[in-house]
Parts: sequence; structure tokens; C-alpha cells
Amino acid sequence: MPVETSEEIEIAASLWAVKERPLSPEDEVALRAWLSGDPRRRGALLRAQAGWAALSRAKALGPSEDWQVRPKPRANPSRRGLLAGGGIAAGLAAAALGGLFLLRKEEAVTTTGEIRRLPMSDGSIAAINTESRIRIEMTDAERKVDLVQGEVWFKVARNKARPFVVAAGDARIQAVGTAFSVRRHDSGAEVLVTEGTVKAWLEGDDRPAVWLKAGDRTVIGDRAAKVDHAPDAVDNALAWREGKIALAGKTLSAVAEDYNRYNQVKIVIRDAGLGNERLLGRFSTDDPEGFSDAVAQAFGAEITRTGSVIYIDVKKNATAATELRNPDIVP
Repeated sequence: MPVETSEEIEIAASLWAVKERPLSPEDEVALRAWLSGDPRRRGALLRAQAGWAALSRAKALGPSEDWQVRPKPRANPSRRGLLAGGGIAAGLAAAALGGLFLLRKEEAVTTTGEIRRLPMSDGSIAAINTESRIRIEMTDAERKVDLVQGEVWFKVARNKARPFVVAAGDARIQAVGTAFSVRRHDSGAEVLVTEGTVKAWLEGDDRPAVWLKAGDRTVIGDRAAKVDHAPDAVDNALAWREGKIALAGKTLSAVAEDYNRYNQVKIVIRDAGLGNERLLGRFSTDDPEGFSDAVAQAFGAEITRTGSVIYIDVKKNATAATELRNPDIVP
């Protein structure tokens, strides 16, 4: 019997990780049989469960309706099926998804306010932020993702034989087994690393590639890339995976811009001085009204709602607070 490849094990582990708990008695038996078939499987399952747990609090699960699923034919498919060796049919494995697709996809899109998580066909996991679009191409030699717009965080399944490369304009980010995010801008791409090491460079540029490790961040663009080690800043910047906005010392104006990325209801700061006030805490991405009310209480601000716009302005003789916290949110 041919030896199961690491990629097949990682894919099977991802299927088990996303299956709804608690497992049925039949699935419990099947899972134990699969784990006992190869010592590598238990570690793969733990990695898949850890990656999935990192996204368990995202506001929306599963694929967008706009996702186009076009699986590519596989030459000489193995008779063992995806989960062979454990006595589990590939059809059962697909059913474990509960409606999530693991087939190879060409494009995935999120609209305003959507935060989606996606198990990919190679065993990797992607969290797709609001107003984002990616195109995926899986080949025998390489795993390619084109970030057309927006921001995505990837938990990459290990496979040294098939590098995982993200393209964002001319920026390129490569990983083997790691976790990182890429946010595309007009002038380049911001890269944040949460696990492992990644390589980043600008296509067609003579400057050498930069290497980033967990807690590092950089911008790949026209200017020379500067790598900063800022674990707290990386964690705050990725709070969107849990449906949160981390204020983290940002100005009120900057936080308003964040809210406007996620909501049809827009926040407008009418006073420049108030807009420069810096804030602390974490708020839900989908609650601009609650955030505005908290600002009004903390800064003595005046809130005016007109249609789909929330205007925030100062009241005369208002005493500005220096810190904004939400007692219901743990930073």
C-alpha cells in the first residue's frame, strides 16, 4: 500500500478539525481508527484544531455565496481516497464540513462587514476580512493566492515541496508552514506574522528579500522594507479575526475609518480636536452605534444620526476624557 503523503494527512486533519462537535459514536470510532493508522496524524490534527480555534469567534462562517467552486480533475486518483488507512470514505470526509467547501477554488469574495473563514484544499486555513477578494490556484509544484483587494490571514499547512506564495500587486510573500496576514494597499502590502517565518519581496525589484518571524511586521512597496518586531501591535491589528476593533491608542478619527470599513452606517468626526483623542479598549466591528454612544459618554460628545451617517461633535464646555474603555470587552 502506498505511503500516505503529508499533504493528504493535513487535508484529512482539517476535515476532522472543522467537523461539528460532539462527534457521533460512529465518527468517534472512525476518528480513533484514522488516528491509529499513522503516528503523524495526531500531530496534524492538533495543528488543524489550533488553527481553526484561532478563528472560532469570527462573526461569520463558511463560504460567501459569490465563491466560485471549480475543482480541477486529478490524474490517476488514489483508490484509498482522502482518508484511506482509517477506513473512512472520502464522501464521509466531505460531509464532515457541514456545508463548508474544501474543493479547489478559483475566487473568494467578501462584502462590507463580512469576516469569513475558509479551509483550503491543501489543509491550510484562511480568514478573509471585509471587502476582500482572493484568487486561489493549487498546482503540484506551488500553492498560489492572488490578493486582489483587502486583507487575509493564512494558517499554512506544511509542505516544503509546494511553496505557499501570496501575490499582492508586485509584492510577494512566501511561507512553508506558518501563519501570517497580508493587507493590500495602493502603494504595496502590509505583512504581519503570527507564527513561523515568511519571506517577502517586491517582484522585479533588485532589493533583497526580507525575512520576518512571529511578531514582525513590514510594508512591501516602493520604499525599502523596514521590519519591526511588535507582537502587541500585530495582535491588535488582527483583532478583526474575532470580529473586534482594537483601539490600542489610535485616534478617534482612525477608529472611525476602521468602523467605516465594516459598516454601511458611517461615522463622521466633525471636530478635529476630538478626532485626535486617543482611545483604548476593544469593540465589535458591527456596532458603530454602541461605539459612538461610548464616545459620547467618555468625551461629553454630541451624537447626531442622519440616515446612514453618525456625526460626532463636541459639546460646549465638555470635559474630554483621556481614556476610553468598554467594561464588557477584555483587551
